[in-house]
Amino acid sequence: MTNFNEMSLLNVSLLVFSALVTLFLLIGAITDMNRKSRFMSSFIILLISNILMQLGEAGIWFFAGELENIVLLNISAMMSMVFSYVLISAYAHCLTEFVCERKKVSFVPNYIILAICSIYILLSVISLFNGMFFSFDENGCFVNGPMYGLVRAFDLIVIIIGIFWVMCYRKILTLREISFLISFNVLPLLSMTLQRFWEPTPQYMAVTLSLIVIYVLFHGEITRQLADSRISIMLSQIQPHFMHNMLTTIMYMCRTEPEEAEKTVGQFADYLRANMDSLTLKQCIQFETELKHVKTYWSLEEKRFGDKIRAVYDIQENSFMLPSLTIQPIVENAVKHGMRKGKQLTVTIRTYSDVNNYYVEINDDGRGFDVNTFENDGKSHIGIKNVQQRLKMMCGGELMVNSVPDQGTDAVIKIPK
Repeated sequence: MTNFNEMSLLNVSLLVFSALVTLFLLIGAITDMNRKSRFMSSFIILLISNILMQLGEAGIWFFAGELENIVLLNISAMMSMVFSYVLISAYAHCLTEFVCERKKVSFVPNYIILAICSIYILLSVISLFNGMFFSFDENGCFVNGPMYGLVRAFDLIVIIIGIFWVMCYRKILTLREISFLISFNVLPLLSMTLQRFWEPTPQYMAVTLSLIVIYVLFHGEITRQLADSRISIMLSQIQPHFMHNMLTTIMYMCRTEPEEAEKTVGQFADYLRANMDSLTLKQCIQFETELKHVKTYWSLEEKRFGDKIRAVYDIQENSFMLPSLTIQPIVENAVKHGMRKGKQLTVTIRTYSDVNNYYVEINDDGRGFDVNTFENDGKSHIGIKNVQQRLKMMCGGELMVNSVPDQGTDAVIKIPK
């Protein structure tokens, strides 16, 4: 049987090709507008680690055989070993983040794996000086150190633990998701059957193949989440009570102020059109566009409540983007839940920025609520939850809400520059 370990050029070519394939995945993950999801952010680190690991192993094959290349050989060996441990830790974190999208789980196993991988990284660095894991002979060829068996044992243990770990989440994940995620461990395990006449190139290529499979899974999950989010947006914006009140207001205006009624019908149509258009948007929109929609909504509410409500705008920054229907649901909640009998409700929208972020503050001096019971008050908060989810997924932003009963509510949107 052919000994592929003697074909240096073949191994270099396959490893470089594997790194290039991973690079294309990395470009896709970075340019994806939804890369800000936590599991996709961890996946990007995983892809970078794989590229450097592959190139490090390719360097060992490429520079081997010449003792004058000893510095480059040591650098290549360090890249290969160090980033293999970074890869393992990144995968563990990526898996946990993905599962956390469905159900909160402990990160303790991640920290244990991170600690062990850190120890192995330190030992790999020490090996440069004492050869405990690896060294290079007088011909410039890679030689296993006296403790190299610890490296192989760790690789095998990690694979077994990885399979067991994924299976522990079988009640949370679908069969398809389990199959895709477990490929990161199963494919390298299967490649070990070739180690008698060819290693470790097949294992490295198996890792890249598994990353392709996982990328397909993650990209599909983000697409599904966005689809669910758009459906939820639609549901949260279909407010029969508001629509009934608005149409009733227009009906009375038709009798007393026909010209104003005509203008209000146009504003109401613009409001509904913007809500429906949001279902097809997959990208963020300019803040000014969102603010225009908010003002349209506010003008409709003024038709109903008159001077019982007041809007204040303090716009210091407007050159940024955010998901559609981000501000309007918060303003709508302020009107719906904040008004108090006999008191005017003031809603203030303020924008500003610092070195790293843009901020949008929506303040009201209304009824307020107890933030400690917000999640368990028996009411639907689908609009606010959607804003939080879409901010995180589409631009890495977040929504923070603080409220005091009888004093008002302060909502802050933070969007990274």
